Amino acid sequence: MFKQLSGLLMPILATIGLVGCTSSPRVTQADIPLVHSSLAYSLAPEEEIAINIPKANIYHDTQESFLIRFNGYQYETSKHYISATGNKCIRFSLQKTETDSQAQRKLTTCQRNGQWRVITPLVASATAQGN
Repeated sequence: MFKQLSGLLMPILATIGLVGCTSSPRVTQADIPLVHSSLAYSLAPEEEIAINIPKANIYHDTQESFLIRFNGYQYETSKHYISATGNKCIRFSLQKTETDSQAQRKLTTCQRNGQWRVITPLVASATAQGN
């Protein structure tokens, strides 16, 4: 009984599988953008600032902590990761010895086209910046 049932189901399942693989999904239009237009300013790569971080690739691969200076402030690594787009990224935090309230508390750099660039956050809040 099982052999007869499996012999009948196998061709049907194979046909359904082949038809499913050959049909393309229908084209859709999104009604709601993923990012609100007022926040999309930081998506433009021209606005990213290139930064010189000697040996950043080595530090990223070894996950070592190190210091950089940006806009006159000292930052220390807090996280090494690979972004969703496949780029190497390093997150920095302002060193506790820096007391200027105008300083950016968090700094994210990612390697794009062979250069390390400071990435502007899409959304900034007092909590995210450490205030």
